[in-house]
Amino acid sequence: MHVIEGENDLSLTCAQVPGGIAILRCETRDDTVHLPDAIDGAPVVQLGAYALSERAPDLSRRESFSVRITCGGAQPTHDANAIRSVFLPAALQSVGSYAFYNCRRLETITISQTVTDFGGGALMNCRALRTIVLRAEPNAPTCLQKLLGEHAGELDVRFYGGAPARLLFPAYTEELEDLSPAHIFQRRIHGAGYGYRQCFDAGILSFRQYDLALSGLLERHDFAVAARVAARRLAVPYALSDTAREAYLDCLRAHGGALLRACAAAGESAAISFLLSLGVLTAADVDAACNAAREKEQTAALSVLLAASGKSAAKGRAKTFDL
Repeated sequence: MHVIEGENDLSLTCAQVPGGIAILRCETRDDTVHLPDAIDGAPVVQLGAYALSERAPDLSRRESFSVRITCGGAQPTHDANAIRSVFLPAALQSVGSYAFYNCRRLETITISQTVTDFGGGALMNCRALRTIVLRAEPNAPTCLQKLLGEHAGELDVRFYGGAPARLLFPAYTEELEDLSPAHIFQRRIHGAGYGYRQCFDAGILSFRQYDLALSGLLERHDFAVAARVAARRLAVPYALSDTAREAYLDCLRAHGGALLRACAAAGESAAISFLLSLGVLTAADVDAACNAAREKEQTAALSVLLAASGKSAAKGRAKTFDL
């Protein structure tokens, strides 16, 4: 068995494949998993089917070898539910089917631009997944469209490969309706999130199409989601046109007050500062957010809001607050 010092305690089953190494199975109890970029100098280019899943793959017919990654801990017994975050290898090219099956607490995946194949069912039952970090340029072809197609929940997607970009992809639901008595099933899709997942051209995310999809959220009265989409897009405005910027600002003028209150209740001071910096929220919005911060005893958030109120008072608003 190869033993390598690393950031985790991992038990790997690997195989030689064209171009490098395939990790066929990874067993761990760690919450944050850093899969190795290379093993014995060869890049890791494949992650096999069921590699980190609750269910172990059948490897009886594969020629393989074992690798132990250790940071000083004991030999791990696999617990898929322990995994919260996974960093995939830098030169990885493919993710096998059901690779993260039943990793029910998985929240974040960091993945490289080199991945071109993302297997079916790879994210099945990964209901806690909320963040995808792409080590890629925002205008580069990636596996993002395939990945989004595997997960219907809301996803925060972040590009870090040069120019940064951050986008929110809303959730959607699907159902099959039985048209009795013929037993013909009709597929029904609910929510604007499906439309957001179609904003690609030859595997490259179209920011123009993404920005145009805002109208679908507003037509469905998904105002809370629309406000969060707008805030993320304005915060990191990669390839944002003037027309789209105005549309997002209009969205926050109409619906940003509820978002500000939610941020105040959650104590998200940085988000509050950003929303206030846009200059589209009213004095009434700020007052309501102050009340929300008080109710939840979020003193830091309240301080930010009071400072904004003070500036407004200097322009003519006379208002006092009790902490």
